Amino acid sequence: GGQPTGMTYQENALKECQEEASCPPEILDNLRPCGQVSYRYATRRGLSTKVINVYDLEVPSDFQPYNGDGEVAEFMLMPMEEVLDSIRNDLAQWKPNSALTVVDFAVRHGYIGPDDDEYNEITHLLRAGVDVSWLTQMHHGTTCTL
Repeated sequence: GGQPTGMTYQENALKECQEEASCPPEILDNLRPCGQVSYRYATRRGLSTKVINVYDLEVPSDFQPYNGDGEVAEFMLMPMEEVLDSIRNDLAQWKPNSALTVVDFAVRHGYIGPDDDEYNEITHLLRAGVDVSWLTQMHHGTTCTL
């Protein structure tokens, strides 16, 4: 969600976890800030730049998130390899900002590492606030491969 005035990033992240995934307070004690991802996209009024504050939340294996505010289509538990394969081969199913945060997670947790061919480009693009068209190019195999 957007960042409300008068609310810290942590408070907003906690609120969004409760609203969008119905996370109970005891799970939210594990919410940890992990950095930011930035991107740009074209609008009718020009180029829009967005910065996403990224958080990790480890949840118990039996936790079942459910949509609390109508903003999430569905929750799916998938192995990380399948998630990255989905981004590679079915990118149209992903919101660009969601795909970016998943790629960021994959880098931070070693699913994409320094020995992978496009690691330097991917890590640069995650922080550079560049146009998200690189995700589309990656999907078509012309720029990055995961």
